[in-house]
Amino acid sequence: MHKAVIAKLTFVLFLLFTVTLAHAQTPTIQGVVRSESKEAIPFVNIGIKKKGVGAAADANGNFTLKLGNEFLDDTLTFSAIGYQELSMPVKAIVMDKTREFILEEKSTALREVLVLSKKPEIRKLGVKYKLPFIMGTAQTRNNNDISELAQLINIDGKSAELLSASVYLKSTKADSATFRINFYKNAGGQPGQRLVEKSIIKRLPLSNGWVAVDLQPYGIFVADDFFIGFEYLPDSRNTEKFLFFYGAVLGGSIYARNVSLGEWRTTAGGRLSAYVTVRQ
Repeated sequence: MHKAVIAKLTFVLFLLFTVTLAHAQTPTIQGVVRSESKEAIPFVNIGIKKKGVGAAADANGNFTLKLGNEFLDDTLTFSAIGYQELSMPVKAIVMDKTREFILEEKSTALREVLVLSKKPEIRKLGVKYKLPFIMGTAQTRNNNDISELAQLINIDGKSAELLSASVYLKSTKADSATFRINFYKNAGGQPGQRLVEKSIIKRLPLSNGWVAVDLQPYGIFVADDFFIGFEYLPDSRNTEKFLFFYGAVLGGSIYARNVSLGEWRTTAGGRLSAYVTVRQ
């Protein structure tokens, strides 16, 4: 009887030790993302691809990412416009207590010269209107991560210079928010690889409805259909997951994701009210 009690007690202690150890090993990765010149890189996307786990660095390159033990054998990726992706095993980061993550700049490739028509015209491409009472909601999975919406832009087979981007945004929670304007290749009807290696970050009002971003200073030319993305960047002052409403129209599909480096979700039945003004 005495041996049985000792055996049960030993088993219980073993379970408690296992649970405590597992809890203690639940990784929280904190650090700062810098360039090779030691400058902080703002708003870096950080995540485990295809796992729906991520975070975004703040304006000073600092980030915090809480992970479950099930992700210890995965790889954490850091992605920023103009820099090579950095991928590191989660277990190595935790064991080595890595706190600084260095990204290498991409080499500047010669850009193909695109020729516009002899008499270029100013055109608006995309969804140029919204329907009354047709709105979508954007929210984050965590308040330290992104939420991104994308719209396919057809350029009708003619090269184009991008002059501005417009989107319909409204919020009852905030009067403005920070967004990054992204451009992606059309990968079979889904946003694909990044098309433009230029960081376009703007504070946009959320009370007016239609907002426009001037793209002329960036000298962006496109030769094929592409996706334009409007990526909400997290604000430490915001503690809510709901962010804003976006305008929409019936028909087509809406493309969205709410995790850094996450998979795009396609929802049929509507399109984002967003367009670009071009010269072509």
